[in-house]
Amino acid sequence: MGAGTITDLLNRLPGVQTITGADAARVYIRGADSRMTALYVDGVRVDTQDGAVRLGGGAPWELLSLSQIERVEVLRGPASAVYGSNAMGGVVQSFTRRGEAGIQPYASFGVSSTTTRKLTSGLSGSGQGWDYSLGLGIEDSDGINTRPDLSHNPSTEAYTQRNVNFHLGRQLSGLHRVDTHMMDSQLDSRYVPWNGGNDYQAKAHLNLASLKWRARWSETYSTDLSVSQTRIANRDDMPNDYVTTLQGVLFENRVRLAGGVLTAALEEKADAFQAQADGNANPAFNGKRSQNASALGYGIQSGFHALQFNVRQDRDSLFGSFQTGAASYGYAFVPRWRATFSFGSAFRAPTLEQLYSQYGSTQLQPETNRSLETGVQYAQGTEKFKAVVYRNEVNNMITSAQSETGCLAGGFCYYNVGRAVIQGITFSGSQQWGAYALRGAYDLLDPRDDISGRDLSLRARQMINLGVDRYVAQWRLGAEFKGVGQRFNNAANSELLPAYSLFNVVMTRPLGRDWKIVARADNLANTKYQQVLNYATPGRTVFVGLNWQPR
Repeated sequence: MGAGTITDLLNRLPGVQTITGADAARVYIRGADSRMTALYVDGVRVDTQDGAVRLGGGAPWELLSLSQIERVEVLRGPASAVYGSNAMGGVVQSFTRRGEAGIQPYASFGVSSTTTRKLTSGLSGSGQGWDYSLGLGIEDSDGINTRPDLSHNPSTEAYTQRNVNFHLGRQLSGLHRVDTHMMDSQLDSRYVPWNGGNDYQAKAHLNLASLKWRARWSETYSTDLSVSQTRIANRDDMPNDYVTTLQGVLFENRVRLAGGVLTAALEEKADAFQAQADGNANPAFNGKRSQNASALGYGIQSGFHALQFNVRQDRDSLFGSFQTGAASYGYAFVPRWRATFSFGSAFRAPTLEQLYSQYGSTQLQPETNRSLETGVQYAQGTEKFKAVVYRNEVNNMITSAQSETGCLAGGFCYYNVGRAVIQGITFSGSQQWGAYALRGAYDLLDPRDDISGRDLSLRARQMINLGVDRYVAQWRLGAEFKGVGQRFNNAANSELLPAYSLFNVVMTRPLGRDWKIVARADNLANTKYQQVLNYATPGRTVFVGLNWQPR
């Protein structure tokens, strides 16, 4: 598809809105706030406690390089009954490359009209019970003028991203397997201070490591035991200096019963946050917390019926116990048609920054939600259609406001605002029509603060995605259209962001046996639009890349 970032990729999916750039990349699944989407890389949790660039923490999407990702899976709706805290809006699972038989080197190089250069190389393979993969990548860009409304130096915001990904697996026998995974991503960038002047330099660093043992004890019983650690550091010229450390141990059990699968899990999470004194005279502080959880799940499919149940209890060292659950049912009422219904609950504990920083309060309560969803879907070969109606009720939403003075900073304090109701309907489908592969999605969203009656900020009420692909000789030609309705930039709904539409094209062609050329043009009409007030977005951009992978 030629997508440049993971948020570009997710933005093409039904029910997902994203913001790339501005102060931080964000992902809204079915209108839920970006911090309510849980991100996992190869099963390892990736999250920050940093509130400086994203309200109340959330996933650092800009640190996840798409060049190291093999596939992405998206779960829409609350999933705390499986994943614990944070999964109030949905879950994004990304999986890195794995080694296959033989030795497989690869490399790619690309340049864009925004003076962006990308280089990726790697090696993967397997043999004699071992499999491995190693990937290296660098992206360097002169950037664009992100704040044309301010006078600042230099006139464009450059960035450089470097990433390394390594995986090593060993099949000890037919019954046991051990995997280790490490990822390192560094982003050096510039951003414009709120009042202009000389650009600040910012450095962000993600380091992830995990070890997993998978055992099959019998035909019906298997287990997974994994330990992991994620460290995310952010530092800039403000100065801001934050470090989030996440540690986890997960023990999963699966028992195959007649017609179904029973799962049981024990999990321990430990979070730590360190903040140095910043440029606003805020003192340094440290915070720690832990969460211990037990979970049960059961899924069964029999004839025309499919059922899935999950329950989980999390005990937070700061807030006590939380019980969450989920249930879903599917019924194939006629051939190729299926009706579905699901219910789920979830929670998100306040971050350590929200509790203990100058802007925080130990009186904050965890955010909770309940969601109902019903839908119908049709599938026959390449012809697919799906319609989903959902309602998500969020309680104790956390936000901040300059008028709130109940914290040490005396302003911009965090507080619970009550309730939000997010409801909508999503239509999506795809079909092969002769030589053309067609796809499309249409989203209607009603994201409301139930106390004030105002729209939640930065979420469009309407969004449409259309795409078509066709092969002509050896060329694969594709076109995409995206339309985004108007949104409000702020919670007061006093700053309106106009609707916009984008048209993109992509072309790929093999060059001999081992080479392929990829060409992409985004925003072909050079539309001027804003995703966040006063932050510019790229105009017409052309990217050309060359991929090499011996067959």
